[in-house]
Amino acid sequence: MNNLIKKSRQLTRKADLFLTKHGPKNFHLEARMLLENAKLQEHYDFQELVTDALSQKFTHEQNFKYLEFSDLPITIARGENCFIDIYFWRRRPTVIHNHHFAGAFQCLVGNNVDLEFSFTEKKKIGRYHALGELKLKEERQLRAGQVVEIALLDKFIHQNHHQDELTVNLCFRTPDLGKINLSNYLFSGLRFEKAPLLIAKVNRLLKFLDLESFDFKKLDLTLDDAISLLIQTHYSGGQHPRLSKLKTYLERIVKEESGLSVAKLLEGHDRRFDEIENNYV
Repeated sequence: MNNLIKKSRQLTRKADLFLTKHGPKNFHLEARMLLENAKLQEHYDFQELVTDALSQKFTHEQNFKYLEFSDLPITIARGENCFIDIYFWRRRPTVIHNHHFAGAFQCLVGNNVDLEFSFTEKKKIGRYHALGELKLKEERQLRAGQVVEIALLDKFIHQNHHQDELTVNLCFRTPDLGKINLSNYLFSGLRFEKAPLLIAKVNRLLKFLDLESFDFKKLDLTLDDAISLLIQTHYSGGQHPRLSKLKTYLERIVKEESGLSVAKLLEGHDRRFDEIENNYV
């Protein structure tokens, strides 16, 4: 067993003691301290990790499915109330998001520009969406060994810009806490919850649309359905004629019920995003 996995398992045992006694509320503080003291970046060796990950002894449960998150997620240690993942990232940014777990992440290799935000809600839109003000709180240039706390939900909203050809992050975290939806955010102020039932409904609608023609004006579509589908399909290339008609219809619903244009909100987000990314060339 390589030193990185060995020391990671030692951390999960220490974290289990803390979580059993204190619960997850302040685990982000404990996780940061444990990671900073362990200096796991000094024990990272890619060849050793590959060898261990492909060995017969590497059989413990994985947190993410293959390619479900990052370019490769690997769970290397698991306790009773926490676990440690490693995420490999090619050069690209994440979306702006919060978390339904507590913990901390550490850069092992590469260069991250981590942007942390606050969000102030001003107007609720449907059940799963809101309009508000997204403000930049802090910008961090993360190199190997540096650690950032992950507090629950809107206590930690961030976007990670991976600036090297390969960046490797370690995440020390609890399991998902309760049935809480994650949220994503646009620079232009829209917050949208990643509600599984909503996403599943929109995906079914898109599949039906791809199979055959039907009258979508007869469907029971909510404001949330409309916003979710418009966000999900905004970046689609060569649109099918039926999809174009559906999007025009849904944009009208959103405009009439909320006064918003999803397309304009996304365009505003993209302009601000391009400005930020251009600073990191």
